Amino acid sequence: MDFTSRTRYGVKGFSLGKRVLILRDVQLGEINEDDFKERKLVYVQFLSDTLSATNFEGEIEPESFKEFLDIRPTENWFLIGLDGGLKSKGSKLPKISDIFRIIDAMPMRQSEMRKGKKDGKF
Repeated sequence: MDFTSRTRYGVKGFSLGKRVLILRDVQLGEINEDDFKERKLVYVQFLSDTLSATNFEGEIEPESFKEFLDIRPTENWFLIGLDGGLKSKGSKLPKISDIFRIIDAMPMRQSEMRKGKKDGKF
């Protein structure tokens, strides 16, 4: 799937091949883009209900994320899996290494890592 096309992506659109870390009023700090790419992880950061940062290169539909955030007012971060399901959430953002551990424990990620070792990618 070409995520750099003119299509605007919302929460459900990313489930077609990306994991999504949605942040509300919390910031990631420094990130290593290679770690995000390896895990097919996109982050979408909102500050005061405004899209403030993302590592996604395509166009994002902020309203879709706002609807998602509005029904979960006490949570500040959400991890959406490749299947579009909510995998983890919380009110205080854990370290990015903890987010990576959550992702690396997912069955689909385990399969990706096994395949990568066979292909010599890891």
